[in-house]
Amino acid sequence: MQALEAILSDLLELQHDLTPSFVPSQATQPSALEFLRQVHTNFPVIYRAAALEWPAIDATSGRRWSRKYLLESLKHTTVSVAETPLGNADAPLGNLFVQPHTSNLPFSEFMDKLLDSDGDTVCYMQSQNNNMPTEFPQLVDDVEMDIPWATEALNSKPEAVNLWIGSSRSTTSLHKDPYENLHVQVLGQKVFKLISPAEHICVKESMLKKATYNKLSDGFELIIGTESQPWPTLDPDAIESTDFWQSKVRVIEVVLNPGDILYLPALWFHKVSQVSDADGLCCSVNYWYDMDFTGPLWPFANFVRSISNSLAGVEKDADIKDCVKDGNM
Repeated sequence: MQALEAILSDLLELQHDLTPSFVPSQATQPSALEFLRQVHTNFPVIYRAAALEWPAIDATSGRRWSRKYLLESLKHTTVSVAETPLGNADAPLGNLFVQPHTSNLPFSEFMDKLLDSDGDTVCYMQSQNNNMPTEFPQLVDDVEMDIPWATEALNSKPEAVNLWIGSSRSTTSLHKDPYENLHVQVLGQKVFKLISPAEHICVKESMLKKATYNKLSDGFELIIGTESQPWPTLDPDAIESTDFWQSKVRVIEVVLNPGDILYLPALWFHKVSQVSDADGLCCSVNYWYDMDFTGPLWPFANFVRSISNSLAGVEKDADIKDCVKDGNM
């Protein structure tokens, strides 16, 4: 065991020596070739102001998104809404992995609940089912249905284009996705806390019993299931400096402003918090492109995870796919 710990410790040092402690940014959009090179590094980058000309973001377009514009555009739309008491959908809670109560609400009712900062329910529109073209066709012309240079570089259209609408009350717990993710900020800000796949030993993956919030007339109750879910339990905002592996983790913070595009590489751990705009909204659109499972990244991540979980005593039958999140940004 000591030999394995030494190997992982050396891996962390090598990762930190070879990569920057910040996310690089550039003021221009990349060419397809430049982006493909970035994907091969499996390291994040921010393309600042790269989407400022989108109608949803451009103040001169007449279609810039706002509370008023969205209410008018979606006045006849019913949306799927995640509801929790703490803004903690799909998150560890003690020894539980808790999923949200889900409601289908008229968009206007969702907005009323979202903007009620004193309410006992935190709402987040976070369905990750390619909802942009399927549920919000009224808004499709305000954004892009793919990122052209990414589509050319990866030789495919995105598997999903998702719209996210929330507020400062919602936080997404640490997780990772099997996608090359391009995240475009439209309203408000998003704050990402990033951890590389090489640092799996630091994220404290544990087997958590699945549970679901059930909404009652006077609050919520927890319905605890029988199955378990492997999930990282580290909170990047509450690092314990006395813990050996937590003291070694490198957490990289990224703040996205309207018009910014974050390239978030496949399998990078990320926690996401939000900062509302003057209307009380935080809104973004993300594009999930399939990762290349035939390259070295997938087996590398499996190998590091297997060693890490062996050292931590996590059940061996938990497949890596089980702790990869289908979204929630």
